[in-house]
Amino acid sequence: RARELAEDIVEEEAEVSSTEALFTDAAAQEAADAKKLAATRRQQSLLQGYTGNECPECHNFTMVRNGTCEKCDTCGSTSGCS
Repeated sequence: RARELAEDIVEEEAEVSSTEALFTDAAAQEAADAKKLAATRRQQSLLQGYTGNECPECHNFTMVRNGTCEKCDTCGSTSGCS
């Protein structure tokens, strides 16, 4: 019985360490860097005359007003209006 208990503890610790890897400092830094990059790209697009919104198709920040909707200058997709 003691051996089974020890094996269970080892298995639980292994599961905890694998889930903790999702929330490491490196992962937090990666997420922060990605947010900074997106904010920088959004600011640059606003300065270039775009709306600052990300295209749902190509993920570029090159959306321009097209009537009441938006159209992507890069790939031509719209924000859902026809």
